[in-house]
Amino acid sequence: MSQIRAIKIGEAQYNVVQASAVQQKKLMLMLSGKIAMNSATGGVEEIDTKMLFGALMTLPESTFDEVASIVLHKTVLAGKSEIVTIDNFQGSISLYFKLVAEAVKFNLGDFFTWLDSENAAARAKKQAK
Repeated sequence: MSQIRAIKIGEAQYNVVQASAVQQKKLMLMLSGKIAMNSATGGVEEIDTKMLFGALMTLPESTFDEVASIVLHKTVLAGKSEIVTIDNFQGSISLYFKLVAEAVKFNLGDFFTWLDSENAAARAKKQAK
């Protein structure tokens, strides 16, 4: 069963439907290596949407578009029924990237929580030496 999360971006609220487990697996395989490397080498305490926004900016356009199609597959503006597309963000494209980053976090949050704890343990081990 899909979960739905209300995500506020700018002045608008979006209802984001979580991707299926199959699509989440695909998303994880597309992004996990980049996020793991960036968070470990950058000393990131917590993987948040700002960090994800930056990582998304470094993706090839086709990969970004695939990520967006997975995480926004049934996203609607609260109170509306039309599926949100990039066209809804004409003149405010950074808000689109923020929405994608929030939706990625929603879909891969369990992985990010685990990765944050692993990174914290690795930092603690280094400091103990």
